[in-house]
Amino acid sequence: MASSDSTALRSGETVVLLGTKRGLFTVRSRDRVNWECAPTTLAGTRVYNAALDQRGGRRRIYAADNGDFFGTFLRYSDDFGQTWQEPERGIQFPEESGLKLENIWTIVPGRPSEPDVVYVGVDPASLWVSEDAGVTWSLNEGLAQHPTRKDWQPGAGGLCLHTIVPDYADPQRMWVGISAVGCVRTDDGGKTWQFKNKNTRAGFQPDIYPEYGQCLHRMIQHPTQTNTLYQQNHCGVYRSDDAGDNWTDIQRDLPSEFGFPIALDPGHPDTVFTIVEDEGRNNFGKQFTVYRTRDGGEQWESLTEGLPGGGNVRLGVLRHGMATDSHDPCGVYVGTNTGQLFASADGGESWHVAADFLPSIYSVNVAVIE
Repeated sequence: MASSDSTALRSGETVVLLGTKRGLFTVRSRDRVNWECAPTTLAGTRVYNAALDQRGGRRRIYAADNGDFFGTFLRYSDDFGQTWQEPERGIQFPEESGLKLENIWTIVPGRPSEPDVVYVGVDPASLWVSEDAGVTWSLNEGLAQHPTRKDWQPGAGGLCLHTIVPDYADPQRMWVGISAVGCVRTDDGGKTWQFKNKNTRAGFQPDIYPEYGQCLHRMIQHPTQTNTLYQQNHCGVYRSDDAGDNWTDIQRDLPSEFGFPIALDPGHPDTVFTIVEDEGRNNFGKQFTVYRTRDGGEQWESLTEGLPGGGNVRLGVLRHGMATDSHDPCGVYVGTNTGQLFASADGGESWHVAADFLPSIYSVNVAVIE
């Protein structure tokens, strides 16, 4: 695995952005077999998330730069991470709110029909939007002023809005995931928000089926059935076929109800991948395993070829630590808290190490260059 200092992106190239405990790295390949790994100039800080936005003819990387001493910033780069710019009006709470920006958790480019819109989720739980490709940012007041907000409680990682799902079919509809609040949906472009947690458990509470208070870890939308969603939760894996109004537990034969990441195959979207963990927040048993269903959660199978096993294996994967690409068969990418990026070019059938000896990996985002 050689390092590359070339910034020239080639059409058809697969690019993986790795947000880590010590900065942002890029991992690139033309054949999904041989990979080149390189650091960007965004180094030394906690990059919880990054996204490559190819809408509107640009190739812009957005990154969450969470510093321990100098603050938290949203930055963007138009030269593949060599130089970075800051917004003219960034993500900062007004002084009178009494709130302080703790961490930026997720960055999600908007719909193709809105090429300059970008969404960001932060701690304390709030949704921010830019309508000029990251230059200025504003707070979604509907969620910020939710009548139950004073009662929201943080998860272990803080009161974080970590998942944003803009509905590709309805510009007025969006879902967000908040720990430990659960799934919240708007149907009117963010003016009002409703909890959508029916039948998802909060086993750590006296009432295990509350209206809100669930610790949703990650949520994704089916690419052709707009009302179908999947989520990986603190207490199970779930599917909804009615836009989140009701959820069905699809854990079935998975060995644990706890896990963070979930992803699907965009070319075969009933194929879903996840990872579950034991109480130590690492692989269940002695084998690091990715689990796959090909029928929307009716049955799960273990994928282990090329993945490490043995009594000393203790790998954890965080909520944004798994992603898939748009090739067919799809590539699947898993980043660990011990600094390995595992890649599969055949839908999870076999795996190899695409990058190693990195800082703890927080997020994995994949793009195929257009």
